[in-house]
Amino acid sequence: MEHPDHPLTEARRYGYVEDGGVWLRPVLGQPARRIGQVKDTDDDALRYFAQRHEAFRAKVDELLNRLETADNQGSYLMKILHLQEQCKQHDGLGDYETLHRRLHEAEEGLKVSVARNREKNLATKLGLIEQAEELSNSEDWIVASEEVKELRQAWLKTGPVDKELTEELEGRFHGAVQLFFDRRKAFQTDRKVLARRTVDRYRELVNQAETLKNSDQFEATSRQLKQLQTAWRDVNGNLPKKQAAELW
Repeated sequence: MEHPDHPLTEARRYGYVEDGGVWLRPVLGQPARRIGQVKDTDDDALRYFAQRHEAFRAKVDELLNRLETADNQGSYLMKILHLQEQCKQHDGLGDYETLHRRLHEAEEGLKVSVARNREKNLATKLGLIEQAEELSNSEDWIVASEEVKELRQAWLKTGPVDKELTEELEGRFHGAVQLFFDRRKAFQTDRKVLARRTVDRYRELVNQAETLKNSDQFEATSRQLKQLQTAWRDVNGNLPKKQAAELW
């Protein structure tokens, strides 16, 4: 008993040979079109283009199988759209209607999934913005700096939101982060200026004390030294211990 020639049967179902050319019947709203020519026999040509369809179908199967187990399914959307378009242009003989339908169903499901993920990402980013804006006014510089760094990492790890919201959210988050670091920089600059002024004042008092060390006007000198000690305490500057010890 002879086995049916399945590729040839499928090829004749979806195409035909005419005037030495291989034709694909109307599909997906497209008119019949010539997809190749007969080189040897009509049947060989039909089988060849049926095999081309099978190779394309395998490509679709592989993509949809990968999609099912993918972590970042949104990255597959453009691939699916590209294959849908190829269904209308691919030169083969087979059931392109079914392949196109499967891809369209995957596209619709993917759009729903992407929309849900973007809603989740939006909620996450709004939470990060709220935290960043709170920290932007903090003066607990060490702790807040670490928290801001963690927020930046969390922001980078959070997926995209709808395009029309991206610029606004990016601006709010990075604006709050930049405000915090600008304030920290200004604080550090002011602290350095104050430290320099404190050192200058201490040195001034030290120099005044140095001028009195050889004085033989003991009563007046004692009174002046007490005044210098009081002035020293009034400066109340916070200096590193080593530097303070050197001045003292």
